[in-house]
Amino acid sequence: LTEVQQPANTLPAPGDDTTLVLIALGRGTQNYTCGNASDTAKPTQIGAVADLFNVSCAVASGTLGSITEDAAAVGTHWFVDTTTPDFDIIGLGNTQAKKVADMASPEAGNIAWLKLDAKPESSTSAVKSIYRLHTVGGLAPSSCANVTPGETITVAYEAQYWVYA
Repeated sequence: LTEVQQPANTLPAPGDDTTLVLIALGRGTQNYTCGNASDTAKPTQIGAVADLFNVSCAVASGTLGSITEDAAAVGTHWFVDTTTPDFDIIGLGNTQAKKVADMASPEAGNIAWLKLDAKPESSTSAVKSIYRLHTVGGLAPSSCANVTPGETITVAYEAQYWVYA
């Protein structure tokens, strides 16, 4: 993976002391909730849940086509609270992270691209940073109209997670 370059973006570059060790495809849901049901209230993000698949070779060779073709499951992603993403990846361990930068997806209608830095005090892995790139879907509804307060709204999404250790 040493020759693989991230797509053009405005996120801070990976540290010089890091190496790309995995490109995982995440498939799951971005999760939101509403405090009240109104046309003016906006949903609040409460996390995400996704299965992670190893697509390193497919991305490196430029052969990634349909999303899960022959990709091996390598872990899961969820939130331990509303601001702390967690990645449990086979062979790398568990990583809790914090968002350090974001940018709008280059394609409208998709959730933002992110740079996450590991929280070493809450992690068992050597992972230093994770980038969420090539996002598809996941945006919250535009309002809380017709939503029961407290109900979880799940919105399907896919993203590539570029993992550096």
